Amino acid sequence: MHFLFIRTKKSVFDIPWALMELKHHVSILEEFEFDPLGDDNNPEAYESVTQQIKDHVFDFVISYLFIPKVSTICEKLSVNYISWTYDSPLVSLFHPSIYNLHNYTFVFDRTEYERLLKRNIPHLYHLPLGVNLSRTGALNITPEDEKKYACDISFIGNLYEENSYNTIIHLFPEHLALELKTYLMKNLCCWQNVKSWPSVSPAVTDFITQTLYGGNWNRWDMDQSLYYGLLILTRKLAEMDRITVLNTLAEHYSVELYTTSDTRILNGIHVNKGVDYYTDMNKIFYLSKINLNITLPSIETGIPQRIFDIMGSGGFVLTNYQEEIDDLFTIGKDIEVFHDLQELLEKCAYYLTHEKERLTIAMNGYMKVRECHSYIHRINQILHTIEREKH
Repeated sequence: MHFLFIRTKKSVFDIPWALMELKHHVSILEEFEFDPLGDDNNPEAYESVTQQIKDHVFDFVISYLFIPKVSTICEKLSVNYISWTYDSPLVSLFHPSIYNLHNYTFVFDRTEYERLLKRNIPHLYHLPLGVNLSRTGALNITPEDEKKYACDISFIGNLYEENSYNTIIHLFPEHLALELKTYLMKNLCCWQNVKSWPSVSPAVTDFITQTLYGGNWNRWDMDQSLYYGLLILTRKLAEMDRITVLNTLAEHYSVELYTTSDTRILNGIHVNKGVDYYTDMNKIFYLSKINLNITLPSIETGIPQRIFDIMGSGGFVLTNYQEEIDDLFTIGKDIEVFHDLQELLEKCAYYLTHEKERLTIAMNGYMKVRECHSYIHRINQILHTIEREKH
């Protein structure tokens, strides 16, 4: 089959890589990157998509995330459009074009999928993320790499310190600010239960709409109180979770952080610059005794890409608990989890002193993603799902 791969902002090339490994023909629209949340302010890019489709015979257009304008073009030209979402929430899924009949939309978070399913969206499916083992397994570890990256505990990611809450909270009256702060404190570093997307009260909604002129912020078909809750609270909670976890661990252990964030609020952390996704990141995953994952709170039940990449690099994963982990892995055999800070500290203490158990879990995790959760598996799932749908 012939695919046209559309690049989204910051997207990797694992989809076309896997398609080519499966002997499909892939054309890549190299000259443009598309923002699923952007306006139609780059007509040349969309004209290029249209012309590519008119000039060639494609079985599918395919992209990460869901790009409304690309969906509209495909609908107009009667070409099937596959999108695979790795972000939650992806508000472009609340654009009217999601109802186009040529869409085949795959969502990685099961709870978000179930929420969208209630909206009677056609050709909507739940599909967990996976790992491109041809990329993560292509490690060439040198003595210099070992010296540079070998460590006890590492975390690769940002702190989300640039968030809407930090920008506007000083504008709220005290009683409304207290509502938002109470939500954050109740949910800080608490992973026992699924965190549903936060909705703010009618009073907060009215204040944002009327006083902060936020009525035009929500350009999507999403409830206003839910949109504001996600906008204001989820990234702030991610910031608080990550700072608290890192500072707590640093009181007891050596912790390496690779980030582009402002880290002045951290204490005792070894801060390093961000690393290349295709090369150094996988080496860090392999050479770290413990690789942390701290999930963005708006990912309700799904498994973030970081977990698959760590496992695909042969690394040991210690992550906050996410409900869908139980669907794909065996905790304590393939992966390890924590539900709160105390359990995090206990698991770190145990696995830093029990090398055999730690390495066994890392190897089991690698074998599990190799046998069940590679990009080859996922692309085949996508294509088989569409084939069944058509018949």
